[in-house]
Amino acid sequence: MSEARHPFVTVRVRFEQLELAELRLWELGATGLEQRDQTTLVRDATSGGAVVIAAFPDEASAQHALHEMQSQYEAEILYVPQADWATEWRRGFGAQRIGKRLLLHPSWEPAESKPGDVVLTIDPENAFGSGDHETTRLVLQVLDERVGGAERVLDVGCGSGILSIAALRLGANSAIATDIEEDSVIVTERNAELNGVGPLIRASTLPLAEVDGVFDFVLANIETRVLVQMPNDLQARLAPDGLLVLSGILRPERDELLSAYSPMTLEQCLEEGDWCACVLRHPEP
Repeated sequence: MSEARHPFVTVRVRFEQLELAELRLWELGATGLEQRDQTTLVRDATSGGAVVIAAFPDEASAQHALHEMQSQYEAEILYVPQADWATEWRRGFGAQRIGKRLLLHPSWEPAESKPGDVVLTIDPENAFGSGDHETTRLVLQVLDERVGGAERVLDVGCGSGILSIAALRLGANSAIATDIEEDSVIVTERNAELNGVGPLIRASTLPLAEVDGVFDFVLANIETRVLVQMPNDLQARLAPDGLLVLSGILRPERDELLSAYSPMTLEQCLEEGDWCACVLRHPEP
């Protein structure tokens, strides 16, 4: 009997095509996406663009996605033996420091921490957010700088839960994490338990408009085209002295984003590579 294989569709894109390509892969039934570019440890050094690697549950869905993606992009299908599936997801991921306090590391690698380090254990799984992309790192940097203790956190589009879990590890008091994907809720709960903050976080697919209360930190690492549709709901969940942290914004999109959130006050803008994150406050009364 031949060994079971897990199908991946790899798609090479230019940076400006990235968001649409990823959205299309999700629509075609991808169970997980990994993005590799000049900011990750595994790079597409030849093109200067990005490679999106999409996992699919079976051969038929992978072949269908390949056919659809090849009409617009350079794409191919790869197979990994089922026994090597977990190993493949580990390739290229290692410990990294973010800011002055945070030390991220995968569970299969011991944490070489120093006094004062806040250790965060996150594995790359079928949900966005392992700390290897600029958009995630930028928000983690904000949290490392600004979480002082006892804050309430709302993490919108939580993915792996890395942002809300990091905030809790840094001293926040509680967190609500929401995502439209049930898989993200499951991964967030698993990562919260792994990091010892399970009782402090509530993860769900609850729509943002149905979330109760206000929060000291509202985090949204999504995409500009989605963020520009969300200012009212996000601002409504922000405490009077709270911080709204938005990421997933390409540099040329920053002005569009800020216009959508006017008259909020831009307190900080962090940049890395082609991406930026904006820290906003309610306007002065």
